[in-house]
Amino acid sequence: MPLFKEAQERRPEWEIPSGVFVVTLQAGERVNAYAAGWVVRVSEVPVMIQVAVWDENYSFELAPECDHFAVQILEAGQQDVALHFGRHSGRDMDKLEGFTTHPGASGIPILEECMAYLECEVVHRQVFGDHMVLVGKAVNSAINRAASALVYDYRDYQ
Repeated sequence: MPLFKEAQERRPEWEIPSGVFVVTLQAGERVNAYAAGWVVRVSEVPVMIQVAVWDENYSFELAPECDHFAVQILEAGQQDVALHFGRHSGRDMDKLEGFTTHPGASGIPILEECMAYLECEVVHRQVFGDHMVLVGKAVNSAINRAASALVYDYRDYQ
């Protein structure tokens, strides 16, 4: 039996629980934001976060040169925000246009609409298969409002 059947409506890896996030990153003057499900805390002290950037995303072109990234934690009900950042390419448009942002400590844009965020300085990057993993040390963070985080359900994005 093949490992993946393209026609399947469900795949086991889609059942791994995950939050839904928007990651912003910047390389020089180029800025982009993308929807992410693969965000992991890898250290408590200091707080370190790992994000994965798909090699088909515009963000993958920025990732080798970025010094910082920000993880915006979306709240339950913000599937439309995730869809916006996941379905459009930063090659074709400024995905942040129309969203209120403020500059983080490093100058990277932070979405005002997010429930919470962590701004990180990149300390490691490595390619694994079709993704580049960035590991960053948190340099700035905040909780904007008390809410429940948006949990990934593949049916929300079909």
